Amino acid sequence: MNILFIVNHMAGLDSCLALAGATDTVLLIEDGVYAAVTPRAWSGRLIALEPDVRARGLAARLAPGVTLVDDAGFVELTVAHSPVVSWR
Repeated sequence: MNILFIVNHMAGLDSCLALAGATDTVLLIEDGVYAAVTPRAWSGRLIALEPDVRARGLAARLAPGVTLVDDAGFVELTVAHSPVVSWR
């Protein structure tokens, strides 16, 4: 299985992406979703938690390639990946 990195602060994304592989998934939550508006040169899956994106008014500003997932999708991601790493 591939790694799921959960990033809850925008400042942690660059260091996370430096270690994440192209087959890994990065999920942006809480204030980490602010990073979803800036395009990244990374080939893995970059996903943002939709309720957090909407709560911050960012839905219309997402960078290309960022996909949204709801709370049920968040749970599915954690089940489908191993290990799950919280990143700050």
